[in-house]
Amino acid sequence: MTITTTSDFTNQLAEFDKIQDTCKKILQTKHYQKLGEEGVHIIMAKSKALGIHPFEALNGGFYVVQGKVGMSTEMMAALVRQRGHSITKDPKSNNELCILRGKRADNGDEWICSFSKEDALAAGLWGSATWKKYPAVMLYNRCMSMLFRQLFPDLSLGAGYVEDELREITRTGEYAQKQDVKQLDMAECVEVKKEGIEQEEAFLIESFLKQTPLEYQEKLNDWLKKKGYSALTDMPREVFEEVLTKLKIKVAAVKQAAMITEEEEAEAA
Repeated sequence: MTITTTSDFTNQLAEFDKIQDTCKKILQTKHYQKLGEEGVHIIMAKSKALGIHPFEALNGGFYVVQGKVGMSTEMMAALVRQRGHSITKDPKSNNELCILRGKRADNGDEWICSFSKEDALAAGLWGSATWKKYPAVMLYNRCMSMLFRQLFPDLSLGAGYVEDELREITRTGEYAQKQDVKQLDMAECVEVKKEGIEQEEAFLIESFLKQTPLEYQEKLNDWLKKKGYSALTDMPREVFEEVLTKLKIKVAAVKQAAMITEEEEAEAA
C-alpha cells in the first residue's frame, strides 16, 4: 500500500504538478533563484493553503528556514484585517515594551500579548545589531507573532513565526517551547509543537518520488512503513532530510541515464 498524505491524493497531485511547473518558470528569474526550488515550492504550497496570492508570499511575505515556513508581521497583520479581526497597539508601548491587543470578529475572543526588553535579554536577543538599531520594531515583531499564533491559528496553519524566530528554532530546537511556557503564565494557553514535518514538505517528498522508477517508490514506501510512519507527515525532520537527500540523488541519476539514452538513440538514428 502506498503512503498518502490525504484521502483526495489524486487531486492534490494534479495541483502539485501545476505548482511545480510554475516553480520552474519562476526560477528562471534571478530574483527568486536565491530561494531555491524547494523554497519556492514550499512557499507556493503554503500560500495556496492560506488563500494568499503566491507572489505576495514570494515577495517578502513568507520565509523558509530549513524547510519551515514563517511570514512577515506585515503579512500577519494583513491577514488578520482581511478576515475582519482587529489588532491594536497599547499606548504604553515604547522602545522597551510592546503590548498588543487582538480581537476576533467571529466569536469575540480577545487576547493580550506583550514582549519587553527583559524578555529579549532573557532570550539573548537584545545585544544584536538589529535589536540595538530598531528595538521598537523587533519587540513588535515578537509580540505580533505570539498574538498571531495564539489568537489566529487558523490564519497561520503553522507559519506564525517571523524569520529570526525560525532561525532560533532551527538552531536550538527549544525556542518555541520556552516562549509558549512563558505565555502560559500570562494567558493560560500553550501551543502544542508538532512532531512531524509540514504538509508542504510531504508534497516535496512526493514530487521527487514521482520522478523515480516504480520499483524504487515501492522500496521507499516499504522502508517508511517499517519505520512506523503511516503518513509522510509523521516523519521527524531528521528522517525527512535523509529521505529528501536520497531522492534528489536518485532523481539526478534517473535524469542522467535518460539523457545518455537519448544521446545514444540520436547517434543510432
